[in-house]
Amino acid sequence: MVNSMKRLFRLAEGYRGKMILSVTCAIISVAAGIVPYWFVSRFVATIAGYETRLQNIYLLAVAVAMFQIVKTLFFSLSTLLSHQAAYRILRNLRIRLANKLTRMPLGYVLERDSGVIKKVMENDVEELERFLAHNIPETISSAVVPVAVLAYLAFLDWRLALVMFLCIPAAALFYVLMMRGTKEKMRQYYTAVDKMNAVVVEYVNGMKEIKAFNQSEHSFSRFRDAINEYRRYVLQWFKASWPFMSAYYVIIQASIIFVLPAGLYFLMTDSIELPVLVLFLLISLGFAAPLIKLTEFADSITLVVNAEQNIHQMLNEQELTAAGSAQVFPHSNVAFEHVSFSYNGSKRVLNDISFSAEEGDSVAIIGESGGGKSTIAKLICRFWDVSQGQITVGGVDIRKILPEQLMEKISFVFQDTFLFNMSISDNIRIGRPDATDEEVMEAAKMAKCHEFIVQMERGYDTTAGDGGNRFSGGERQRICIARAILKNAPVLVLDEATASIDPDCEEQIQEAIGALARGKTLIVIAHRIRTIMGFKKILVLREGEILAQGTHEELLEASTDYRSMFQAYQYTENWVVGAEGGDVLC
Repeated sequence: MVNSMKRLFRLAEGYRGKMILSVTCAIISVAAGIVPYWFVSRFVATIAGYETRLQNIYLLAVAVAMFQIVKTLFFSLSTLLSHQAAYRILRNLRIRLANKLTRMPLGYVLERDSGVIKKVMENDVEELERFLAHNIPETISSAVVPVAVLAYLAFLDWRLALVMFLCIPAAALFYVLMMRGTKEKMRQYYTAVDKMNAVVVEYVNGMKEIKAFNQSEHSFSRFRDAINEYRRYVLQWFKASWPFMSAYYVIIQASIIFVLPAGLYFLMTDSIELPVLVLFLLISLGFAAPLIKLTEFADSITLVVNAEQNIHQMLNEQELTAAGSAQVFPHSNVAFEHVSFSYNGSKRVLNDISFSAEEGDSVAIIGESGGGKSTIAKLICRFWDVSQGQITVGGVDIRKILPEQLMEKISFVFQDTFLFNMSISDNIRIGRPDATDEEVMEAAKMAKCHEFIVQMERGYDTTAGDGGNRFSGGERQRICIARAILKNAPVLVLDEATASIDPDCEEQIQEAIGALARGKTLIVIAHRIRTIMGFKKILVLREGEILAQGTHEELLEASTDYRSMFQAYQYTENWVVGAEGGDVLC
């Protein structure tokens, strides 16, 4: 907890001036809210006959009103300053987290539920707002002012000050009982929250499948169980804490019960004056407010610390090894040299892979599912670092190439396309942000997507929807190809870009890919043999090893695995659906 607090205060260092001014204003505000009690005590004394001048009553009333205005103004100013600083800190923190994700291995994202990452970047960061904007100024003022007030009251009458103080340790006892085991309870609470967030995101993302298989929120057990588990745990915790919480809030606000009888006794024995007793009684009524603020801070500190630790853990995750200076590339060759790779040190996915793709050549990788084809494609872009060996682009080990420079050299078209919920032109312009509208349109024409774009109501200004859901799979694929065309990188990697596309659409996409690949080093993860039979080199991959490589004709002669895949391809190409009984004929 101490380290978390230190890191939180370091976050606020850049806005130290605003935070100090905010704390100062908060102290003035709390003090201004207590000073009127003194004026009211004088007012009561006046009415009781100690002072009879009407002018004094008016002056006291004006003074009370003025201090109430001061309290409100300084509280507003304190809140404004602290929130300005807090939201700038939160903005910078979210940017740091987003940049951090770009520097980490892709596996960090793939191996975690998206709901968990979302919680860190949204909920946990937002949780810090409470500490920065409220806890720092309000807690400091709520601690400083009561101490000063107690000192002043002790100066007036130490006996009543001691009596008024008695409620604090009595209430603290119940607070300690309420907070027993909080660390473990919070751990279980956040486990339930993380699980619920992850399942909710999964439920929303899988809505298509849920509807298709006639599932509802009641029959989707993982969703229902996660919500019920969270609800059950929160209610259980609340019920266990409620008796102690109630006792604490009652006792902390009950100082007048101690002060009144003692004060009346001292008044009857002429050892205290009426204005002093009235002042004690009035302050005892409002004395609990800043103490309750301190309690709220203590309650929230566990939430804040947990959120900070989640953020700190993410910011300190291992990144891909930093590269050196900018490189000069004499060519655009891609080469794997004895590359082995495993995820998190587990079973090897690739074992001693070696091959090369010369500048302007086309290389295809084919093999059974799970054999490591897509892993090869992602390693070229350095989504992970290899376990052994090296990958070179332009003759340079990619671990020595600056990430932004490597991405300038490579265009990547995934099988699972993704469009951002912004205009089509902006989605294409991701390939090159400074491209003109004419260049965007030319790339779209080359990708065979200009025709359906201009037919839409807003043309290139049409928003793509969440994940590009306003377009079919083939349309999204062609927009992504337009993005890659606009980028115009010398190395092009296609990860089964036509695997799930219908034949009519595939022909258009193949034409688009042909335009995109012209003059580039092309590496394709193949799904259909017919799309790569003319390639200069084809690699046959099985269980992370290259069994054979060569042209289509060479592999038909030398590789039984490739020959079997080709025969299976020929067999399926001749399938037709029988007219009677649904038989499949060939």
